[in-house]
Amino acid sequence: MLVTDTTIPALERLLVAMLVGFLVGLDRERAEARKDHALFAGVRTFPLIALAGAIPMLLEDRVGPALLVATFLAIAAVAVVSYVRTSAHGRIGATTEVAALATFLLGALAGAGQLVVAGAAGVALAVLLVGKPRLEAFSNALTTEEIRGALELAVITVIVLPLLPDRGYGPWQALNPREIWIVVVLVSALSFVGFVAMRVLGAGRGMAITGAVGGLVSSTAITISMAERSHTGAARPAAATAAVLASTIMCVRMAVLAGAVDPGILPRLLPILTVMAVAGGAAAWLMSRGTAGRTAAADGTLTNPFSLRAALTLAAVYTLVLLGVRAAQEHLGAGGLYLASALSAIVSVDAPTVALAHLGGGTTGWSAPAAAIGVVAITNTLVKFGIAIAYGAGSFRSRVATALGVMSVLGGLVGLAVLGRF
Repeated sequence: MLVTDTTIPALERLLVAMLVGFLVGLDRERAEARKDHALFAGVRTFPLIALAGAIPMLLEDRVGPALLVATFLAIAAVAVVSYVRTSAHGRIGATTEVAALATFLLGALAGAGQLVVAGAAGVALAVLLVGKPRLEAFSNALTTEEIRGALELAVITVIVLPLLPDRGYGPWQALNPREIWIVVVLVSALSFVGFVAMRVLGAGRGMAITGAVGGLVSSTAITISMAERSHTGAARPAAATAAVLASTIMCVRMAVLAGAVDPGILPRLLPILTVMAVAGGAAAWLMSRGTAGRTAAADGTLTNPFSLRAALTLAAVYTLVLLGVRAAQEHLGAGGLYLASALSAIVSVDAPTVALAHLGGGTTGWSAPAAAIGVVAITNTLVKFGIAIAYGAGSFRSRVATALGVMSVLGGLVGLAVLGRF
């Protein structure tokens, strides 16, 4: 058999197409086997459907497109007949038939040489099919307000963001509408992901899960909520674990936000946030040992964090923080920068973290902005230290205050050691 320069690439395309079809076919075989009607397509048919899409893409230009269209119409016709036959018996559902058409198109995509795209889309399709029970349960659990929030997040990302000008305005040309809105989208999306994770996992999984996932949304809100719950004696160990975990995840969140704005700041920032996160994680682990913290149920402590009003508020807060940070840097030097960062951290960690990350590089360097973000993390942790003492009860107060105090001290010491000053 003669092997040419085009043989290996062609075989690779066919192999990817077959694997995509096999992956989808595995799920459809399993799902359709539980039903009491004949199988439309399963673990053997789906790879053939994918091959039927890939092969025409390997043929000559005069033959391939026509064969592709004809094959697609033939498979679509078979899918329609299958749907009509099953629906006639009261079984309404076209998932397998539509999956077959999608598999054909993914096969054509692989045949065209888009192997990574076809493979990734095939995996996503299989995950979507396998996840039916969880997706249906999640969808049924959503409220109208939460769906509206998701749509509003899509609006500010897909519609509003592209319309904003990408240039600086105002003092020091610091106010760039598009950059400000990108920050709003980034922070809102991160908070919404945490909220969705909470809904998927369920608060009933335990307070520790509430704290860990809730830290992506608002570690301060979690701390307040757990402090209130600590007045129930039996819940104190679990509530303390959740509060400390929320502050631990806050450090991870800040690293993600700063790195998304300017990855160059991370070598100087990560030592501070890492030691705080490790200390918090270790404290939470020690608290959870031998307690009910792993299984104690938590009621719903978080609501949907996104709305258009919340997005506009975040944009306003970020704009004010950005101007304040720039003004402090220009007129008061590094000391003023740290003071502005500490004051901003009382309200939010997101806005000052992103604003300070924007200052990195260039003539400014990364040391001062990284140190200022460290000040933000420590100040906000100390705010929650105060919340635990003021609103917590019993062992919750002592445990959380000790853990957050250690996190703050270690963060400060590492900042001094790594950056030379703080």
